[in-house]
Amino acid sequence: GSGSVRRAGVQGRVSMSSSEAAEIPETSTSAGVAAAPARVFISYAHDDDAHERRVRDLWLLLRANGVDARLDLPAADRPQDWADWMLAEVEGAEFVLVVASPAYRRRAEGREPPEIGRGVRWEAQLIKQAYYADPETARLKFLPVVLPECVQADIPVWMGRETNTHYRVSDFTVAGAKALFRYLTTQPRVGVPPIGPAPGLPPAGGLASPAT
Repeated sequence: GSGSVRRAGVQGRVSMSSSEAAEIPETSTSAGVAAAPARVFISYAHDDDAHERRVRDLWLLLRANGVDARLDLPAADRPQDWADWMLAEVEGAEFVLVVASPAYRRRAEGREPPEIGRGVRWEAQLIKQAYYADPETARLKFLPVVLPECVQADIPVWMGRETNTHYRVSDFTVAGAKALFRYLTTQPRVGVPPIGPAPGLPPAGGLASPAT
């Protein structure tokens, strides 16, 4: 969400142990050169101060661990055309994290007056259009995220709340967001082994040779 931003005045509760850091190594290309970090936009509603702190903690965690995460807080320090800013962030991101909350769901589903939460309504409209145009591609880019003290039921229904994958963040550590980090950094939990050659199997014994 964008527009009227209330900057959180507390430090983020972000931590990572050395063992957790080792679990998510730096992403590399096949040539051994470090890949560019994934550009990620965080779309969220300003439900209340506690929820804004949770979103800020997620942002800090991602940026501290190899992800180019972006949200509206730094942008609010400068004059903006918020509609253009949101469009550029949604279109320019490799991934968009949709943070579930009661206010986000209401605004994304058009169940609040139009003058309330204009930023979320605009972002959600852009995301909804992408789903309508190409659901398969949209599912890979727009990722529902459920933070601590939030629930799956607040994912917008048109994002496949019950059928599509969502990412639960249990706490603001790498371990608490491991599944999300694996997807954003292209480090799957289970690698697919290569297909080997088929075995050479002789014919079953006892069969007569074909007549010559």
